[in-house]
Amino acid sequence: MKNKNDLLKMLVMQAKCRLRGERAPRKENVKLISKTEDDVLYEKVVNILNEEEEVLDPIARLMDMTKYKKLDQAGKERYFFSLVNKYRDLKDRYIKEKRA
Repeated sequence: MKNKNDLLKMLVMQAKCRLRGERAPRKENVKLISKTEDDVLYEKVVNILNEEEEVLDPIARLMDMTKYKKLDQAGKERYFFSLVNKYRDLKDRYIKEKRA
């Protein structure tokens, strides 16, 4: 379902840019999280959730700052919000696995 939403958002952004007479954002600026990164992120989420102290910045701990610094402003926002969604999904997965 997320993939359809991401595609829809991209199409809407391209349409808005066309209406404004601007160039549409390039696909290479869109940084999606690959499956291998999911495993690494899941391990980080598990470590964050298993810490005894409350973690105030879980998204910042998940960010790859070298990737983040190379992105333009729109790319940074997309990367941040994709991490937020991924963190939420991985946290839910962790909770379900912990209950089982």
